[in-house]
Amino acid sequence: MEDVIIAAGRPTMDGPQLMQLVSRALHILGAIILGGGLFYIRSVLSPAGVDACFADRRAVWAKWVGIVTFLLLATGIYNFLVVNNQVKAEGEKLESTYHMLFGIKFLLGLLVMFIAAILAGKTAVAEKFRANLGRWLNVAWFSVMAIVVIAAILRTFH
Repeated sequence: MEDVIIAAGRPTMDGPQLMQLVSRALHILGAIILGGGLFYIRSVLSPAGVDACFADRRAVWAKWVGIVTFLLLATGIYNFLVVNNQVKAEGEKLESTYHMLFGIKFLLGLLVMFIAAILAGKTAVAEKFRANLGRWLNVAWFSVMAIVVIAAILRTFH
């Protein structure tokens, strides 16, 4: 947030900057909940077996998966548009590498959201996925790690 101007020894923040801050915080919070939840399920709960994994709390996890999926999609798109508009306002363009990495991060994010949602689901398809719980949690967790690395790289572009 290089736009924050120090006036009279105090940082100031306008409405758009506050919105960017809130959006970024909600995005990171959503990622922590989803990624951390999947990590906890994988490393702590799943070794006890599928039945013990959710212990009749699957619906609670499903609710949180829905909430954070919405937050991540809404704030991720908003944050991308803000970054893109800021760069355009400066008369520059984002490099094609930025767009490629963002696309990969977005697709990996959709994969993580799908895996979290299907594992929390109550359909026959969800049961099939839960039969291979460890495998799908590993795929999700490795995807989360890749997203974190890509996000760190994207942060260096602007």
